[in-house]
Amino acid sequence: MFSNLRFSALVAFCCVGLVTGVAAQPAEDDVRISGTVQKFENGIMSISPSTGIVLRIRFDAGPGIHSMRRAKISDLRAGQQASVRARSSAAGGMVASQVIIYEQGAELGVGGPAQLVGKITEIGTSAEGPLLSLTYAEGERKVGLLKEAIVWIARPASAQDIRPGAIITIAGRKPQGGEIKVIRASIGPAGGGNPPL
Repeated sequence: MFSNLRFSALVAFCCVGLVTGVAAQPAEDDVRISGTVQKFENGIMSISPSTGIVLRIRFDAGPGIHSMRRAKISDLRAGQQASVRARSSAAGGMVASQVIIYEQGAELGVGGPAQLVGKITEIGTSAEGPLLSLTYAEGERKVGLLKEAIVWIARPASAQDIRPGAIITIAGRKPQGGEIKVIRASIGPAGGGNPPL
């Protein structure tokens, strides 16, 4: 899981101009930053994660860039590749608060304890609402969708798709004493909330 940068670290970044690091750690740090793109020129991106704060980050990510847009539960179809953020429900099953649909060519997300990545095989219903059947590396799982579940569609993108005013979420690694290396990025529309990775 990516650890969020603390507010104090963001202020420190702002003071040094080009982002070169975070608090010293014995090994590589995983970092995640979300904010509004202010400027993007010559591989340097200026991002504002909060009012009055602007970070400058060297951005040279290639694969792993997505353009994100909001969708509806009715856009879910059997056969789609998807990433589902799920948790255990009081009834003993699993419920999802977020689903990302990946269009052809989009790089799939990274699975984890709360993130199931696989293919939707069936869309059914239950007493609580829609029910997804998802096949993934460990087998098959049925996941209910919360009423407030957010659905996103991810399509392949490139650095050329980044425009001032867009909302971007980036993830990367920072080796000790080095600059942040951007690995993944999601670009979303202005006012659409932070796009997921």
